Amino acid sequence: MLDLNFIRKNPEKVKAALKVLNTEAPIDEILKLDKARREVLKQVETLRAERNTGSKAIGALMREGKREEAEAQKKRMSDIGDRISALNEQLHQIETDLNEKLLWVPNMPHPSVPIGPDEDHNVVVRTWYPRDETDVTQFDFQPKPHWELTEKLGIIDFERGIKMSGSRFYMFRGAGAALHRALS
Repeated sequence: MLDLNFIRKNPEKVKAALKVLNTEAPIDEILKLDKARREVLKQVETLRAERNTGSKAIGALMREGKREEAEAQKKRMSDIGDRISALNEQLHQIETDLNEKLLWVPNMPHPSVPIGPDEDHNVVVRTWYPRDETDVTQFDFQPKPHWELTEKLGIIDFERGIKMSGSRFYMFRGAGAALHRALS
């Protein structure tokens, strides 16, 4: 998730990056919610400061024997407390909405990332061989891809992973789960 300050300071840069990534995120809504959150937070802080000052004044009025004025001040402080509670609920709702929308914003791509509609446009930057380029392992059979091997061994269940979390997910089973925990 991108830092909200970065989005606030660079909205056009973030929108341009979203176009490069061929995705969308509600940047304008995020900025509007952020502004509303800051305004409500400012109101809450102002009311809290007013309540603190008023509470001190109540003590001074009580010491001076001005009970009627102190009672009136208590009533005003109670009203301020109610307004603070209402604003805190509003603030909580705004922050919930804001955090949900922030989850849709991907990380900024590096400038060297190729632009394309999908991962097929990615470029191989470097290939590594253990010793030299002639050291590519040659088999006298057709090697199976990892997804077939792991399913055949019963250590990964792709179908259950897809049912639980969606495409491109998998679930470790048995020795695969134990291996994953051991590596973690």
